[in-house]
Amino acid sequence: MDDKEKYLRWLEEMRELYNGITREEKRKEEVLKIFEGLGEIASRRVEAPYFAPWEPSQQWGRVEGLLKRPRRLF
Repeated sequence: MDDKEKYLRWLEEMRELYNGITREEKRKEEVLKIFEGLGEIASRRVEAPYFAPWEPSQQWGRVEGLLKRPRRLF
């Protein structure tokens, strides 16, 4: 292998390395933008929706009675 061939292989490896780094940097920027957006959302004050307190329905007594019955094994 002569010097010119070694140089061309080295040059190709450097180009592939550069392209890989460029892709990683681009992806890193995309991820950082996502996290910046999440940070903005997290910093906003959000009021929790109001839900009326839970009250058992009339059917709950029937379900509760079913749960207390011993299960048949056979």
